[in-house]
Amino acid sequence: MNPASNDVAGARPFGCYEHGQLENIRARISLYPAVSQEYGRQQQLAGQFAAREAAVPLSGLGAFRVEPFVFKVPDGTAFLKLAVQVQGRGVARIGGVRLTHSQLGLPVALINGDFRQALKGWTQEPGSGSRVALEQLAGGGSGLQPSGITPAGGEPEEEVRCVRISNEAEDGITVLRYEERLPVTAGDYYGIQTELSLEAPLDNGGIRTGVTFLDEDGLPLGPEQRGPLFNRPTLTNWAYLLEAAGAEGNLYMVSGEDHYAARAGRKLQYMLADMRQGMDIFRRDGWHDDDTYGAVHIGRGLAAVSVIYDQIAGSGALTAGEIEVLHSDLRYIAAMMMDTAYYRFDLETFPDEKGGKRSNWNADRATGLGVYALLFPQEPESAGYLEHACSVVDWQLAEVVDQEGAWPENVRYHGAVLHRYFLFFVLLKRLQGMDYFRHPKVKAMYRFLIGIVTAEDIIQGGHDAGPVLLTPAVGDANVQEKWFRLLGYAAPFYAEEDPHLSAEMVWTWKHGGAPVQDTGAFPLPLVALLYSQPDLPEQQPALHSVHYPGIGYAIFRSGEQNLRNYAIYEASPLTYHAHHDEGHFSIWADGVPLTLDAGTGGYYNGDRHWYVSGAAHNIVQFADGSGGYADGPLQSVCREVLFTEELDYARSLIPDTLAGEYERNFLYIKAGFDAYLVWDRIEGGADSVWNLHTLSTEADISGQGIEAAALGGMRLSAHIAEPVSPVITAGEGAVGGAYPLAAQQHFRVHGNAGEDYVVLLHPHTATAPLLGLEPLLCEDAGGGVRVYKISRADGAWCVAAINGSGHTRRVRIPGGVPLRVLGTEGAEAAIDGHAAEDILTLEPGTIQIAVPQ
Repeated sequence: MNPASNDVAGARPFGCYEHGQLENIRARISLYPAVSQEYGRQQQLAGQFAAREAAVPLSGLGAFRVEPFVFKVPDGTAFLKLAVQVQGRGVARIGGVRLTHSQLGLPVALINGDFRQALKGWTQEPGSGSRVALEQLAGGGSGLQPSGITPAGGEPEEEVRCVRISNEAEDGITVLRYEERLPVTAGDYYGIQTELSLEAPLDNGGIRTGVTFLDEDGLPLGPEQRGPLFNRPTLTNWAYLLEAAGAEGNLYMVSGEDHYAARAGRKLQYMLADMRQGMDIFRRDGWHDDDTYGAVHIGRGLAAVSVIYDQIAGSGALTAGEIEVLHSDLRYIAAMMMDTAYYRFDLETFPDEKGGKRSNWNADRATGLGVYALLFPQEPESAGYLEHACSVVDWQLAEVVDQEGAWPENVRYHGAVLHRYFLFFVLLKRLQGMDYFRHPKVKAMYRFLIGIVTAEDIIQGGHDAGPVLLTPAVGDANVQEKWFRLLGYAAPFYAEEDPHLSAEMVWTWKHGGAPVQDTGAFPLPLVALLYSQPDLPEQQPALHSVHYPGIGYAIFRSGEQNLRNYAIYEASPLTYHAHHDEGHFSIWADGVPLTLDAGTGGYYNGDRHWYVSGAAHNIVQFADGSGGYADGPLQSVCREVLFTEELDYARSLIPDTLAGEYERNFLYIKAGFDAYLVWDRIEGGADSVWNLHTLSTEADISGQGIEAAALGGMRLSAHIAEPVSPVITAGEGAVGGAYPLAAQQHFRVHGNAGEDYVVLLHPHTATAPLLGLEPLLCEDAGGGVRVYKISRADGAWCVAAINGSGHTRRVRIPGGVPLRVLGTEGAEAAIDGHAAEDILTLEPGTIQIAVPQ
């Protein structure tokens, strides 16, 4: 369609490649095993959908939704019973029911919640004239999450068993009751996720979930509490078909067989009609949980469907009438993307991430519109759309992406935005000669992705593969997201212009597992086949401890080539997609994850209570006066960062309204100790709790410490110096990351109002001796000053001197040994500018680590 392509006479040009390149594309699929494997996966995916389409119309392929009902358990409750109610005339299907302890992110086991054992464990109460029956659905597939996203690469089930409920009377009510009493914790949040399907709304009714709360004796504490009625058709969402349509477009590209183009064409017709309908509702009602019809996802979808149409439009598989309808639908969608009643792209500020110029939503909206304009240049509005898309990207690169190249939300959205920029930039360069890859901020975005890599994780790598680099889970992100695929896609575009950057991108991509498949929401199957080039030169980047102040990450590294030990500390000035995690830290040692950010759950399915909460992170929480602990602030101020060969250090002010003043000091003591010291300086305020999560299978709790048995034969010891007589409680909470453990152990150290926390965290192997920690009595220390000695089994030691007072203090360390303060470039401890053998000068509110001179 685009005249910029050089094509054989009479052949319709493509946007992403030329006819003359097809043989090379076919050859590279055979040449590169990873690309060949991905193409095989796409063949399998297309085949699965073809088999299902033979039995089920497109509208019924993904006809289930997962509807959540989140509730708080009232005081006095010991158990609950749950039920699903279908009210009104018509037919409803229930595919399964799940219960989640939202406060912990953990599932509550249900007997036969998926109806695999018929109705075992369930009681049916059909209304007059109603019928309840089990039904096998050929190709029914699992239910979409409320946001409509189907994970890429998921293998749909051939047959799905569900419960079919038919009410003949308009006032008919049928109830399925789960028989078992389920123990719950009063005061906590839980969520029921019901997988349901409606071909048409029920007359005078809908589907809802109910819970009855019971006391210790099993007696009801009140009437059944019910969730909202669900009563709208659950026909297949456009997003459910997107990856399969892309795979079919690729199969046509490689094979030239028209039946692949015909199948992709049918899906395009369905998807575009569904987009239009959903966008109309979205524009009319404003933002709602089914955000696949919002500007962010429609932007991604518009780019993808434009590419798929471009691949098949010249095949002859579509009639002239079908082509005109597709063009009309695309025009309608593109026009609405410029409608501020649909999305406020004109605002520089907005109350949340779902609007405004700064949002990742706007990046995806604009680049999707830009891809459409590039692939449909004959459309009257395309020139204006393209100019608009470029203006949005230019503004975001100048005003949103920070000087270090970070998209200021979190890793997840840095990757998502960079991914959508990528295809737009590729087409701009190919069709217009505009090279955004040369832009300094674009290069910085790729360098940022390289610069944040974790240690080489030996647990994620597994027994059959080497260790892999990951991107850390900070805020709204998970460590298993394969963002390094973006480096593999983009490296060829720097091979000549910036070969050094290209080589570092290739090295990082390969050491991140060399992912090729485009994973996550709304994948672009074509990019996985066209762009990665494994035979490009590679070079290991120089990785050091680093601070990214704009996004708030302080990263500490050590070990061979700085790839073995890693910690990331959160001190963010941002609130985008924020979790209550200011001051959180995650730690890897010897390539093993020891304590992690919990990650993130589904946005609207009821499990995010845990992931966004302060309790899910290694932070201090303060009592809120109601018997619980409140979530902390969404932003903090990083006051100091220091990186040296022997000591890394970060200090941040965390403005918690429940504390008089709260500052966290996080130190990585290298110098032969490889331990972390955390000092939380707290002035006034409420009682508090110090959270620590360990990716461990078991733990021993002593009077002053916790010894957690981590994965890979590692241990994490937590020696609690303050409070002096700590109260430690234990539990567990969910963690993302595709690790062998789905939950981390969760320890809480309880403190009184105004008490500081001083905790030494020591990663070590199971057989290695522990570090010792003991207080030193310093007679001239004065109030608020404490000194601790940290010692190794071989006799090496250092001291940690803490000045919690508001005055400068000079402290003589017992023993008369000359000391050297770490982090001062080898300078001796000094008093009045002269070397002092055993005296440390401590400024107010500071901590020093000193070793024998």
